Amino acid sequence: MSSILIAWLAVLGASGLYWALSRKDLARRLFIVVVSLFVGTSLVVSTFKEGRFGRSEPVLEADKAEMLLRFGTSMKVLETSFKSISSTSSGNWRDKDFHDEASGVLEEAIRKSPDSTALKVKLAIVLADSGKEDRKAPAIQLMKEVAARKSGKESALGRTLLDIYTGKGVVGEDLTTLQRNITGFLPQGWYRDAALMRLYKVSGDVVKYDRLVEDITDRGGKLWLHMLTVMLVGLGAALIGGITVLVQLFTMPRKIGRSEDEGDGPEAVPWDLKTVYVVLVFWLATQILVGGLAQSLVKSLGLLTSGALTAALATALIYIVSNGPGILYIYLIALKPRGITLFDGLRLHKKVGSVGPVRLVLCGMATWCVAIPAVMLAYLLAAKVLGAQGSSNPIIALVLEAARSSNYAATILFYLTLGVLAPLCEESLFRGFLYRSLRKRLGVGTALIVSAALFSVVHMDVGALVPLMVLGWLFGFVFERTRSLLPAMVAHGMWNSGTFTLVILIFGS
Repeated sequence: MSSILIAWLAVLGASGLYWALSRKDLARRLFIVVVSLFVGTSLVVSTFKEGRFGRSEPVLEADKAEMLLRFGTSMKVLETSFKSISSTSSGNWRDKDFHDEASGVLEEAIRKSPDSTALKVKLAIVLADSGKEDRKAPAIQLMKEVAARKSGKESALGRTLLDIYTGKGVVGEDLTTLQRNITGFLPQGWYRDAALMRLYKVSGDVVKYDRLVEDITDRGGKLWLHMLTVMLVGLGAALIGGITVLVQLFTMPRKIGRSEDEGDGPEAVPWDLKTVYVVLVFWLATQILVGGLAQSLVKSLGLLTSGALTAALATALIYIVSNGPGILYIYLIALKPRGITLFDGLRLHKKVGSVGPVRLVLCGMATWCVAIPAVMLAYLLAAKVLGAQGSSNPIIALVLEAARSSNYAATILFYLTLGVLAPLCEESLFRGFLYRSLRKRLGVGTALIVSAALFSVVHMDVGALVPLMVLGWLFGFVFERTRSLLPAMVAHGMWNSGTFTLVILIFGS
């Protein structure tokens, strides 16, 4: 892929130089064609790369397995707290069912990524911790594979797991060294806790064992409180969302929108579809080029494995550099040549007629409430009909790392990136610019669907294709109804921030 990228960079550079020197219309058209071919080729290669079309990333499936295991632990804590089971029934059927389901998810992830040491370690721990005799042999086999790795850290972890899960104990081994082997490889979470509990148990370190059990019990209880809070907030938001939908159905005029925005109306956009296409293709090209180069640089420097704060800074910088130019393209290509300000061109208005900023923000909050049940239904529909496996967005892995680390600076930075930068860039492009341009020629209904579909497709997240389209339609609808981009930005920011908050409540340490 790197050779293809370098080749395209050379072509783009040559085309850009030719355009700058000649300043002829033919050269500009040639440059647009070359950029279009680059974008099209990159999207096709990225979508079908390694046959992963419509499949979740293995690392995300491992996180799904951890979520199941955490729920299993929390259920055990809840049952014990209410004394609904005896103190000797720690291996209850519910906990084992979570182990079985989690091991199935991890096995599927390993089939997709058979060389992943991290996945094999996690599966080995789940199998060994399940308490089932028939799972012991596969677990030991996986541990032996890890122990045979060339990497010193991986090999040391494999030997440690073999010692503590095969009954050899820690004779002749320093407990601190074995503990370091586990914590140095496994991130904070269920897998690390399970391995450490086994280590403390076989070593006879009662103090550390009891302390860890107390910590796990405390976190298990908090998880139930967090989920109860999420359920109550979700139900309340869904109720408000349902009322909002009913109000819209009974108060919405037959014809949505105003004729002034269509055709040659006085408020219709003055630019043509060619301008829209150029802005979009330039934005996508920038995103692909900068994103590809930035990811290579970040990977080579190991920034994403240097702590949650470094990962958050790298993510924010990549997002600004790859998506920020989109607004610049809108201004330079579509607005400035026609003497239109950025705020007027995108309808970045904090007041529309008698509707002030407070009511506009409330409209955005109501849209978020509608989005909760609508997107949940979309996920269920996509899973049942299309077999979608959920989102495969790689940024989720970084968000999970920030949640586990409990790094407050990284958490705030992720909130700013997801809740402020993303809505500002994406709503400006897809609603303020693209939707208005399509609305002039296609009308409200078709423009809403087309802009929402494009919003969904460019995210390159096949597992979340339908939910993203639902979100895009809702953001476009509130933009149409209020004639301001502010409510759509508020709803978009609340959705991203709410998703991040949910991850923190489930995976936070």
